[in-house]
Amino acid sequence: MSEQIEKKRKANFALLNREVIKPGYCVSCGGCEAVCPIFVISMEQLKPKLVGGCISCGACVDVCLRYKQRIEQPEHQEESIGEILEIYIGRSKIDEISSKSQNGGIVTTLLTNAMKKGKIDSAIVTSHVNDLLNPVPTLALSEFEILKAARSKYTLNPLLTKLTAIKLSHKKKVAVVGLPCHTETLNNAIQMKNLGADFRVKYKIGLFCMSSYSPVSFRDIISSNLGLSAETLTKTDCARGKFFFVYPDGVTDIKIKECKEAKALGCAFCKDFSAEFADISIGNIGVDDDSNIIIIRTEAGKELFEVALKENLLDVEKIDESNWAEKLAPAIKLSSSKKRGAKPLLPIESQ
Repeated sequence: MSEQIEKKRKANFALLNREVIKPGYCVSCGGCEAVCPIFVISMEQLKPKLVGGCISCGACVDVCLRYKQRIEQPEHQEESIGEILEIYIGRSKIDEISSKSQNGGIVTTLLTNAMKKGKIDSAIVTSHVNDLLNPVPTLALSEFEILKAARSKYTLNPLLTKLTAIKLSHKKKVAVVGLPCHTETLNNAIQMKNLGADFRVKYKIGLFCMSSYSPVSFRDIISSNLGLSAETLTKTDCARGKFFFVYPDGVTDIKIKECKEAKALGCAFCKDFSAEFADISIGNIGVDDDSNIIIIRTEAGKELFEVALKENLLDVEKIDESNWAEKLAPAIKLSSSKKRGAKPLLPIESQ
């Protein structure tokens, strides 16, 4: 972007609103609310809203992943799934965690063990209040709170609003578990040293994700199509082109394509399936239903994983580099599909 164009655009909420929120690019990650130094941005009905006088500091613009993507127009190699140091496949050995977790229980095991060993003093996770379709960002301060947040939630969650809490509570060893959009925005905050995220956030754990859904629309679809009440669900899962819903009387499913009307608008522009900005990425693609595939991307991710490995808490197999392509094939297929199917983000210069 030329200096002349740059000078015409004052970095403030109005710019963010014009270039990201109004066009429907926003992913409801909550990063803009978190970094606002005067607390005048509020996530209301999963959309950022200005609730006071903006001082044009530009913090919200600096961390917004969609604004940055529109400026930089990054290239995404279709067959790439991000940086890789090591790959493992396996599950937790802890029965209490396995029974309450989504699949292999790796994320919950890593976090609870890191808390026990003093490697972290808190974790930003996604819990819920009334049901699994009503996710709530949570700053977990104990192993119990971490365990309570186990299991996947497939609806929009402004997770990063809890970044402010780590500063206000003086936490300095924080793990953050989020989707690709969360980890990329968090990475921007770390680079900008906003909220002291560069030294407060010790580990970034990313979860595989094809898309998130509107809580209201998703709830309406399962109610009208399946006759289910969200409050009765004990587990939701996504595999083999279907959503599965576990409730006291059994399990039922619906094809993902039948839920397309509930897909979050901002997710249509996402090209990151495997949380490429995380220290360690975890999913359940190409493995058994009770297992995880674990991609260690950075030395920080390796450290977090090895702490649990040394405690003999994980039943995992390390994949030799010569077999990476084979083991990652299903994940790469989904990742490539997501990149191909993503809508283009228009460069800001064209607006």
